[in-house]
Amino acid sequence: MAGARRYRFLAILALAQTVAGCLIIFAAVLTAFAVLSPWPGAIVTRVPVEWRERLAPAAIGGIAVAIILGGSLAITGQMLLLLRDIHRHAARLDARDRRRRREPGRPPGPHDAASRLLPRR
Repeated sequence: MAGARRYRFLAILALAQTVAGCLIIFAAVLTAFAVLSPWPGAIVTRVPVEWRERLAPAAIGGIAVAIILGGSLAITGQMLLLLRDIHRHAARLDARDRRRRREPGRPPGPHDAASRLLPRR
């Protein structure tokens, strides 16, 4: 289908946004866990004690910002993929409708979805 090939770059971009958003969130959670963990880590113990007191609120704020930014990236990527799929399905339905109009043996007239559901008399 030509529409699927035409929007291949959009699909790659949307997938990259989704992955980047998830990686940002995962990295922020991992960093906050390393900073706020009860056991002394090798990197955290090298930081002076007075800086560690300021590091905990910064880690919590950083995870909040990362969830907002990473979540918006991931949701935007998923929405782009959803809109691409909707476009593909709508194009397929439109092509099918045009093909049905070109068939010479079909009776003229509008055919809607409800007319197929009603019993024939």
